[in-house]
Amino acid sequence: MTGLATRSLIAFAFTLTAFNCVVAQRAPRPGPSIPAVVHGQVRYAKGGAPAENVLVRIESFRGGLVGQMMTDNSGKFRFSGLAPEQYVITVHAPGFKDAQRQVDLQTSPSDYVLFQLTPDGAASSAPAAAAELIDARVPAEARNEFEKGRAAVLDARQVDKGLPHLAKAVEICPNFFEAQLLLGTVYMDLRQWKRSEDALRRAQEINPRASEVFFALGEVYRRQGKLAEAEKELQEGLKLNNRSPQGHFTLGRVYWQRAEITKAGPEVGRALQLKPDFAEAHLLAGNILLRARQPENALVEFEEYLRLAPNGEFAAQTRDIIQKIRQALVNKK
Repeated sequence: MTGLATRSLIAFAFTLTAFNCVVAQRAPRPGPSIPAVVHGQVRYAKGGAPAENVLVRIESFRGGLVGQMMTDNSGKFRFSGLAPEQYVITVHAPGFKDAQRQVDLQTSPSDYVLFQLTPDGAASSAPAAAAELIDARVPAEARNEFEKGRAAVLDARQVDKGLPHLAKAVEICPNFFEAQLLLGTVYMDLRQWKRSEDALRRAQEINPRASEVFFALGEVYRRQGKLAEAEKELQEGLKLNNRSPQGHFTLGRVYWQRAEITKAGPEVGRALQLKPDFAEAHLLAGNILLRARQPENALVEFEEYLRLAPNGEFAAQTRDIIQKIRQALVNKK
């Protein structure tokens, strides 16, 4: 999900005399961190055809799911915004042996991985037959509608053109997880809360261990002001994937909206540990620190937000705030 910052992050209605949070305790950064990327492709060993709609999972070498996704119609996948550490990537396809690779992003900010699927011992079907089995679960017509919808919504930013295709995809195949998930987020951005929740709950039924669905539901409830419900969904999602920057950030926003600043700080701090270039998290960190009467530290966070998003939605307001903080610090001296 994108564009999650709201104008409430610029309001400063409260102050605290003391504040203990992870954000405030972070040492000054020596320089910008480059987020790491892992991308690659999955193919069938026999014939070399791309393996589409295959589950790819990435986990921290120290343990813990970082993310998961399905390969596209070219068998490709991509995980971005990763911390510089070691990961394990696992590919799972029904009727085939699980394929697994370890990647080390500590010395290089990117890596490309190619997987080749081979039938497991109990499977005698050829790769083409397995592909037909996958297509039987997600019919070609539904996948075509999904691809059209995804391209319109995510690439062309034309929600009005993409929405009918996504709705058609789930009409053809109600168990199409990715289509239900994307449809739910589109309805959320259109503020059609009931439809958004229905689509996301359906996605949750299809894959009850998909953390991104919990995070999306948490955002749906947060936007409606249903903060208790939002907190519950986000916490459940973080139990499944505690290394999600978006999950920690959204939970931090929930606590911010409830004025629970000592809870918001650690969540935002964790999000920034996992994704140092998370512009909106730097903005929220600045607001938290300013409420905690730490203007010097807040200034650092606001400046980092502008460095990462110089033309962002809140760039103008942030520049104004920075100027006021600087003037206040000069007057204080």
